[in-house]
Amino acid sequence: MLRLALLVLLLIPGLAGAQEPPTTPARVLEAWAAAYATNEGPRAAALYAEDARLWGSVSREQTVGRDAMATYFGRVRPGASAIAVRFGEHAVREVSPGFAVASGHYTFVRVQPGGAEQLEPSRFSMAMTRLPDGTWRIVDHHSSRLPGG
Repeated sequence: MLRLALLVLLLIPGLAGAQEPPTTPARVLEAWAAAYATNEGPRAAALYAEDARLWGSVSREQTVGRDAMATYFGRVRPGASAIAVRFGEHAVREVSPGFAVASGHYTFVRVQPGGAEQLEPSRFSMAMTRLPDGTWRIVDHHSSRLPGG
């Protein structure tokens, strides 16, 4: 129960500290995980370029543009009292000045009302670009469930 209470406190906007725009590709991943956990679509969408594309793990088609991202990330997740994402093995590398790629594993966590966690192991790749002001944005993101086996 204490763990659930701490998770909820971290999910309340403003309690975990001000959110600054990410200035490194690694910070994009941290900011994305924090935004995802709030279930606030506009907060997650702000980390994407205006014309970004997402192949979400629960989508049958690509999500294109910030407005569509806000809807995707703000959707209701039935039966979940809290959500989070935990990064596993992954790599983040700047492949040329101003362009970076991240890929690896993450696990989506849906906390049930009783505190039990439903885990969805997944894989991802993200392409990111640095804006003229030095902040980074996601331009392409693919996420899919990890096959069993």
